[in-house]
Amino acid sequence: MAIIIQTRAERPTRRKLPAGRVLIFLLVSAVCCVAGLIRGVAAETSVTREYQLKVAFLYNFTKFVEWPANSSDGTAEPIVLGIAGKGPHAAELEEVVRNRTVNGRKLVVKTVETPEAAKGVHVLFLPASEDARLAEWLGAVRGACTLTVGESGAFAQSGGTINFVVEGDKVRFEVNEDAAEQAGLKVSSQLLKLAKTVRKQK
Repeated sequence: MAIIIQTRAERPTRRKLPAGRVLIFLLVSAVCCVAGLIRGVAAETSVTREYQLKVAFLYNFTKFVEWPANSSDGTAEPIVLGIAGKGPHAAELEEVVRNRTVNGRKLVVKTVETPEAAKGVHVLFLPASEDARLAEWLGAVRGACTLTVGESGAFAQSGGTINFVVEGDKVRFEVNEDAAEQAGLKVSSQLLKLAKTVRKQK
């Protein structure tokens, strides 16, 4: 089985909303979210600008990922975003998603301190501080319709779905399409166009 790593330049053009417009939308949304964080609790926490951006992107990812219909009891069920381990990230994410909805569904932030507690979340963010327990975290949601998001090389190699990559002062991300398919998730082609790399086997 060969692994294909596509860059943006290598991927064929799709007849959907131009990537440039999607990029502007994502970036504007992220900036607006970060601005809200700065006006709110973020000014009084240890969260850096890098994490403010990552938290904003976590919210944006929910707009471009489709969960299977049978993964919820109805469209009114909230989308649960789980933050693994301890840290200030949950408070920042709560500030971002407050009073926001995605496709009519509310967003709920949950701090999960153990892999067992991660069951049932729709999005699970695994900070690098949890790398020592990656196998446990990913094992706990294996077979579930959970979008896993991380920020380390170990996470990417372990089969996580979306991995943040920091390049200078920019936060980018790579997508593992195989991991998404195994979780029963459909990642929008628009989001794939914005990814630094897309990993897929054939």
